[in-house]
Amino acid sequence: MSASVLVVVDVQNVMFETPGEFPFEGERVLETIAALIASAREADVPVHYVQHTTREEGSCCVAGTRNWEIHSSIAPKPGDTVSRKYSYDAFWDTGLEETLRGLGAGRLVFCGLQTEFCVDTTVRSALAHGFESVLVGDAHTTFDTEVLRGEQIVAHHNMTLGGRFCEIVMAGDVEF
Repeated sequence: MSASVLVVVDVQNVMFETPGEFPFEGERVLETIAALIASAREADVPVHYVQHTTREEGSCCVAGTRNWEIHSSIAPKPGDTVSRKYSYDAFWDTGLEETLRGLGAGRLVFCGLQTEFCVDTTVRSALAHGFESVLVGDAHTTFDTEVLRGEQIVAHHNMTLGGRFCEIVMAGDVEF
């Protein structure tokens, strides 16, 4: 097995503190991600955080605002790496590939938000960048839409991405 890196995508305050907006099983997913981070650190596996950043004043994730900050329950610690992204693809124009290669990564273990946007796009892009990928099937989430409930979106993406773009593994079965 290639050297692994746990990649935590966009687990920022805005995802949990926007009035009237609640991600599907958000608190459970946060707890699951926290447990994955603890397991990765225990196994001396690097943890890399991706942080969505917007450039327009007044938008959701302007650098330095509370919305933009990584959720305190899973905040980075010394030795962790963080990259800012300005699009749905965490690899686009961010230096992420170089950072991950510098960490010795060949296998990426993904978790985070939002399933149908940044998680989906980044998992697909990881394949195009030559990484083996695992999406932790019970450690990503999203919000209900006018068309589908968050639960359906998560299930759909586990089925769609799994076997084509990545391996789907539940948190209890992740091996670092």
